[in-house]
Amino acid sequence: MSPVLTDAFVDEAGLNYWLKQGREKERARRKFFDAIVEDAVHPQRDIYVAESGGKPLGAALWTASGRKAFDLSVLKQVSLGPLMLSIAGVGGMQRGFALADKLETYHPKVPHAHLVFLGVATSAQGRGVGSELLKHTLAALDAAGTVAYLECSTERNAALYQRHGFEVTGEFDLPNLHMWTMTRQPRG
Repeated sequence: MSPVLTDAFVDEAGLNYWLKQGREKERARRKFFDAIVEDAVHPQRDIYVAESGGKPLGAALWTASGRKAFDLSVLKQVSLGPLMLSIAGVGGMQRGFALADKLETYHPKVPHAHLVFLGVATSAQGRGVGSELLKHTLAALDAAGTVAYLECSTERNAALYQRHGFEVTGEFDLPNLHMWTMTRQPRG
């Protein structure tokens, strides 16, 4: 799953806002998603992968209702410090923490599942892979009566999520970054 997300998020503004850029951009993004898939997101999460012929085309990572994506023990946070410094630098870490704090204020106050990452390999974008991942994962949330929440940084992605029933519940700007927060009420 890490290679798919690394590829999918090559030009994602939210990550580029705080991760190292230039020559180090690819390595920083790869190390970030390796850590995300391994254990840098709450250990009780769901990972979905869309494949064709055994080749991963897309991936989605959700945390269930009542769990925060980056609600990690103090020990785990300390252990991730050197990685974060290596992929973001001091300035990037400051921007990342500021972004995380801002995003936290937009989380719904009701119990909700959080779509932390949804990415499609660049070679498979525009072919419905993201929509199929959403349909599959949202069906289970609908059956359980669970609210869904996400954040995104492109109009294209916001439009995709709106087609799947998400509504914009917040927007904000940071220097060179616009973010949307979106919530979806369960259906059926």
